[in-house]
This record gives sequence, C-alpha cells and structure tokens, in this order.
Amino acid sequence: MAGKINGVVRVALIGCGGISGAHAPGMLKHAGKIKCVALCDIIPERMVNRSKQLGGVDKQYTDWKLMLKEMAGEIDAVDICLPHHLHGPAILDAAAAGKHILCEKPMCISLKQADEIAAAVKAAGITYMSAHNQLFMPAVQEAKRMIDSGKLGKVWWLRSADCFRAGGVTRANWGWRADYKTQGGGELIDTGYHPSYRLLYLANSPAVEVRGTMGRYVQEIDGEDLASVQVRFASGAVGEVLTCWAFDLPHGTHQIHIIGEEGQLFGSENTLYHLPKGWSEPAKRSFPSTATFEQEIGHFADCLIEGRRPLHSVEEGRAVLELILKAAESAKGWEKTAMKKS
Repeated sequence: MAGKINGVVRVALIGCGGISGAHAPGMLKHAGKIKCVALCDIIPERMVNRSKQLGGVDKQYTDWKLMLKEMAGEIDAVDICLPHHLHGPAILDAAAAGKHILCEKPMCISLKQADEIAAAVKAAGITYMSAHNQLFMPAVQEAKRMIDSGKLGKVWWLRSADCFRAGGVTRANWGWRADYKTQGGGELIDTGYHPSYRLLYLANSPAVEVRGTMGRYVQEIDGEDLASVQVRFASGAVGEVLTCWAFDLPHGTHQIHIIGEEGQLFGSENTLYHLPKGWSEPAKRSFPSTATFEQEIGHFADCLIEGRRPLHSVEEGRAVLELILKAAESAKGWEKTAMKKS
C-alpha cells in the first residue's frame, strides 16, 4: 500500500460537469483533511461554477496532462469525474505522474484497459479508489455487517436494484451518454453500476456465471434503458441485478434483498428490515440520513492520510466491470427486438 500523506490531501478535480457537483460538498465537509487545489475541464464555464461551489480555486486548466506537469509538486491526488471513455486515459496519466486516484464509476470501459490500470497503479505504488458511493448507504453497511457476522447463515440469494424514470428522453439531451462509444454501453454501465457493485460487495464471492437480458423502452440512446442480470457466485449463491431508466423501482421491492438459511434482510437507503427464520413480521431499523458522497470523499482522504486500502480499489472496479461486460455480451442482439417508441 502507498505511503501516508502528512497533512491535508491536495486534490485536483478532473472534470467539472454534473457529478463533480456531488463530490464538492465532500471536500467542503472534510476541509480539515482534503482540499481542492486545481480544476480541469474543457469548458471554462464549468470550472467557474465549480470554483464558486468550492469557495474559490485559482488554478484552472483545460488539459489534464499540462496540469499534472505544471502542478507536479502541488497535487497529491486527482478526483476523476469525466465521461466514461476518458476515465482510463486520465487514470493512466495520473498514475504515471505518481498521483493517488479517486475515479467515478466505471473505472474504464474495457477489461484490457482495466488490466493496464491495475499494472500502472501497482507500478506507481499509489492508492486507487473506485468511487462507489452507495457502499456508504446505511442499509448496505448494516446488511454487510450482519451477513459477515453470520446472522443469515449461508447466503442463498441476493438482489440489488436501482430503477427510476430518467429525464432527458431526446438523444440531444443525453449527450455522450447516448453514444455507445463514449458511454461504453447503456444503462447498466451507468446507473446499473451501483446495484452491480452493491451485489458483489454483499455476496463477498466471485461471480462465476453471468447472464443478461436487456431492452430499450423510453430513452433515445444506443444502449439499453433496462437490464436484468442473473449471477451465480462461487459460494453457490444466486444473485440478481435489476436496473432501469424506464420505470421506478417496482412497488413493494427494495434496493437490496438477501435471503439465507437463517432469514432475510431487505431495505433501501436508511432503512433495513430483518426477518429471521420463523418470524411472521420483520423488525425495522432506521438510521440517520447519510450523505454518501461526503462519506466517500472522507473515506478517500482517510485512506491516504492513514495509508490504508480503500473499501473498493482496482480489483473491485475490475470485477464489477467484468460482470457488466459479460452481461452485455450474453444479451447481444437484444436490439433486434427492442420496443420502439410510438
């Protein structure tokens, strides 16, 4: 593991569009241990807006290579919030510059590039963290604790879901997300990344079989706007991912649901239900509201300051990408029967 950073972590934000606006409050929340010292985006207006949100960031660049070169001694880490197809190149350049990395999902869009990233991170001796913010949801954290403590006994079945009717609708509004080449797929590699990494986190076992079924019902994009993924784990457990931009979470269901030999766990966000074997009604637990992006940024800073491994690093980033790409490969040809908007 990389050495510790003494003092406040100096981070450069690469990509100042939409999702970076969710990262900024985390830097402000944890100002005593992490500070944004530089911004990079090809659109200056975005940097102006993000600078205002962060309380003023003077160093602004339109080329991350130039930023990494000119600010080599002033940056400890980068936070990458770029379109999907640019994640890999930015990670490799940051690793070559010896900078620690936090990167939005997905880590990249091909397994070849994922392996290049793993090698580069190892060679540079840096810390890489996959920005999987929903791992910090209270329901997920408590479910993980209970599963690991044996409350459910052997886990048999898991489901992880994330569904909503997305805005946009027109191809122009979707921008780079509408294009398979820049998105790397459809909904599954975007919003679907969240339930996929949650599933792997809770299963705590390698996926050995993956099958996907996809469709497009509402959104004007190249890829799918609905994906159903079935997984068999090395442990013997069976898992499912349901993720969608065409409709909301099915009524009566939850973001996570786990069944084992000793009972069930299910819930969403800050609420978790536990139904032990033999009980007729579940026990409900509610947790304080948690800003998951703030937790994510704080965790990244702590890992760099304390010299410890992030909750999810390169290995987990690759594993979830492999699951998604295998699901997409097995669903190949779904476009032939995709439903068309009337």
